[in-house]
Amino acid sequence: MRYLKRTKGYMLTYQKSNSLEIIGYSDSDFAGCQDSKCSTFRYIFMLAGGAISWKFVKQTIIASSTMAAKFIACFEASNHGIWL
Repeated sequence: MRYLKRTKGYMLTYQKSNSLEIIGYSDSDFAGCQDSKCSTFRYIFMLAGGAISWKFVKQTIIASSTMAAKFIACFEASNHGIWL
């Protein structure tokens, strides 16, 4: 709540653009959570220079390798990108 109170005057700003192209980035970290050793992933989607959607979360499925963690993160991000 303190964060929301401090930042209520902030606004998202977007650049003027002729194309409405959504650009997405994703990343994962195998066993990235120090407490549970679960992999973590994050993604962000941007439109006209500003963030429109983002997520950072521990994976609920236990990945057996770095490649599996990256595949899961890519799958989650692409599903969200299709939804957008």
